[in-house]
Amino acid sequence: MNKIVRYNLTATAAAASMLCTLFPQAAAQEAGADLAIDKVIVTAQKREQAALEVPGSVASINTERLAREGKVRLEDYVASVPGLSISSFRQGFTQVTLRGITTGVADSAATTAFYIDEAPIGSVNAYTMGSTITPDIDPAELQRIEVLKGPQGTLYGAGAMGGMVRYVTAPPDLRQLRGSVTLGGSQVDGGGNGSSARASLNVPFADNTMALRFSAFRRSDAGFIDTTRGGKDINQSKVSGGRVAYTWMLTNQWKLNAFALTQKVDAKGTAMEDVDAKTLRPLYGKYQQQTFAPEGSYAHLDVANITLNGEVGPFDLVSSTTWQKIKTQTTTDNTYGFGVIVGAGFGIPDLGIVGDHSAGTRRLSQELRLRANAFDERLQYEAGVYFTHEDSNTLIPTPRPFSTTTGAPYPLPEIVRAAIVSEYKEYSLFANASYALTPAIDLQAGVRHGKDDQQYQQAYQGLLVGEPLSFNSGAKNNKSTYLLTASYKASPVDVLYARMATGYRAGGPNAVPPATVVDARQTFSPDTLTSVEVGYKAVFAGGKVSFEGALFSTRWKDIQIQTSARGYAYFVNGGEATSRGAEASLIFYPVSGLSLRATGGYTRAVLDDDAPAAGGLSGDRLPFVPTITTSLGANYRWTPAAGWLASVGGSVDYTGKRRSDFSGRAPVDVQTFQTFNLSAGLERGAWRLSLYGKNLGNSRGMTYIKSRSLTLDANPLAAGVITPRTLGAEVNYRF
Repeated sequence: MNKIVRYNLTATAAAASMLCTLFPQAAAQEAGADLAIDKVIVTAQKREQAALEVPGSVASINTERLAREGKVRLEDYVASVPGLSISSFRQGFTQVTLRGITTGVADSAATTAFYIDEAPIGSVNAYTMGSTITPDIDPAELQRIEVLKGPQGTLYGAGAMGGMVRYVTAPPDLRQLRGSVTLGGSQVDGGGNGSSARASLNVPFADNTMALRFSAFRRSDAGFIDTTRGGKDINQSKVSGGRVAYTWMLTNQWKLNAFALTQKVDAKGTAMEDVDAKTLRPLYGKYQQQTFAPEGSYAHLDVANITLNGEVGPFDLVSSTTWQKIKTQTTTDNTYGFGVIVGAGFGIPDLGIVGDHSAGTRRLSQELRLRANAFDERLQYEAGVYFTHEDSNTLIPTPRPFSTTTGAPYPLPEIVRAAIVSEYKEYSLFANASYALTPAIDLQAGVRHGKDDQQYQQAYQGLLVGEPLSFNSGAKNNKSTYLLTASYKASPVDVLYARMATGYRAGGPNAVPPATVVDARQTFSPDTLTSVEVGYKAVFAGGKVSFEGALFSTRWKDIQIQTSARGYAYFVNGGEATSRGAEASLIFYPVSGLSLRATGGYTRAVLDDDAPAAGGLSGDRLPFVPTITTSLGANYRWTPAAGWLASVGGSVDYTGKRRSDFSGRAPVDVQTFQTFNLSAGLERGAWRLSLYGKNLGNSRGMTYIKSRSLTLDANPLAAGVITPRTLGAEVNYRF
């Protein structure tokens, strides 16, 4: 049923590799061989589709190259995607922002959606840390990473305001028994040593109608942060995971895909350096922090999905069922803030406070959609239903008091303890259609209507609360989103498009007891976003040059903002913001085997209205959104001798200035940084050796700033910093 557009392009293998980057799943052969690109497809819009026909900005990241270059975390490759930025200070907890849609780390919920194949990942609930708990999947078992920029509400529902990140996994192969084993090691300048081990096995059976793919990995990511009390490399982390995938060709028209995936991140500390509030220079030395108790974190993701594809009369049917469980726990030294307050109240000058926080979410999602063609395939239309149900809990045990002098615990009464239980249900109907008005002009429209129902229970007790306090709350919302696009294809490899789309985040109940804060509303409303975009995509010079560029303007209304009163944190709606910018990527293959690439992005994201609850004034930049990002890269592959294949590559990534917070919250200007990376590889037969160096210039890039104390502009500030120079090697064997 799906229409596959074929392009008869003749190009070198290097040009094919370029097309694989711009248009995923392009066929490719070894360097130096000629080939013809038969069909080029992507799945960005939940269906197989020629990449040039996607009327929007879609970046595809080559995960095989990431793995060879040791780029296993978002931090390693974020600057190579225009419009993408992150804020992070501990592994497993990262806020991902697309096109500047963020209010900082206090975002009520994520503005970027995440999928693994057909499985929605994360939470859209405001009380489960959904804005910072994001999947950071090891790239070894991925085909590619697709980044869709701009609101994707009609396709992906609530939360896909800035865009969507989709991890596309390697599917089981029905034809061939094969596998691989990889072992590696790394060393961080001034820090510790890291290691990695990966294995995969693909087994076809049942007369090649079924296949299983097994994979597992374990990494030790070296630490590099020391403490003033003698702790060394305290931000070392262990990352492990595995996946089992199953494919069954039931008939020629019906196929079942299923997978179960687990990933665990266990970090012993944070990647934060204590810096001066005015100059951002280290207070105690480079990569040093002063903490009085160990800080650690844990994040565990389990997800399983069953997807059924088939034909029902004239319709293509897709049914996707996803079960997900997320568990997180963090331990934080709150001595500078909470410890000062409680210590003053009890007359204990050396009072230290350790706070724990744990959260968990269980989520069940079901999507069913039908797709068909009409009018000689000029009209393609789709409709479906979607349901998701989240049960979440957040526990904040009473803080643990201790002496910062001796480390011994202080026998104080229970200070405060809180527990939150929440439930989120959402039902949606959606429909999309595209129509080929002429052979060159396509029109597309989409609409989605969602209804959510939320329930919320919270209990407080402890010395700071007085009498135990508990209350229940709830909220219901209805929201619609739409999509309109038009595209003009001057040729099969030359397209101009325009796009208007909307997105939203769900509202919800507020975590503030009735009558405790007189002017606090018991619910907050959805915030909405409308984006207009024009773009151009083309392949030139017989497949040797590709270009993609876009201009966008986004209007964000009723922004959800976290505020506090009388010790309670809650959300309000206020103000508007605008994000405007430009993005471009260029890939050039001057000779066989050599690829050159360049990307760049400009984003100006500012408040249009005062936002008193966030300490923002009209004209303030949105926090930690770089104005400019650029990336330059080159790779060369050649055959040094018969049976051998060699490669070298390098990249320079630049992240521009950012503002740490709104003007009423003592912001600082965070300086630019750039990273220089090199890689090399040698292959013969089933063996491959990869060498890499990341951040070779030892850039001290900052991805996060927060005050450790109650006074926002007082020392110390804690700055999340990127990993220093890292050298590594991997050996891979394929069979």
